[in-house]
Amino acid sequence: MVTIRTAKEEDIPRILELYRQLAFTPPPPSSPQPSVEEYRWAFAEMSAVPGYRLLVAEEDGEIFGTTVLAILPGIAHGISPFAVVEYVVVDEKCRRKGIGRLLMDDIVARAKEAGCYKIMLTSDKRRKEAHEFYQSLGFETSAHGFRLYL
Repeated sequence: MVTIRTAKEEDIPRILELYRQLAFTPPPPSSPQPSVEEYRWAFAEMSAVPGYRLLVAEEDGEIFGTTVLAILPGIAHGISPFAVVEYVVVDEKCRRKGIGRLLMDDIVARAKEAGCYKIMLTSDKRRKEAHEFYQSLGFETSAHGFRLYL
């Protein structure tokens, strides 16, 4: 049975493997890569942020998917918090088996429990199947997303 849990430091290598599946163009082999110590530092920093959760979908000790959920305080909609979801990925060999739905159901439950009034997520315009998946869960296309990479 697949379960959703908060990631642990030892999950970092598998999470990074999954993140590579999100890239349309892999970085060149010559691009600098953070060291193991740098990844551990970043993981500790992320884990210390209130409301920030790096989640994994796991079965029998194997991780098949991951996502980030950030629950943030707000004052634009009363004092209700809101949720931001990023980096949703299920191993391409395991897609269409309900793992993504379990991850997203867990996110919705956590956001409701925290009193969030909305969940925001972005998905690359080229990911048509992902868009259909999110819409099947009740998410609506309601805004244009903008990014400025630095």
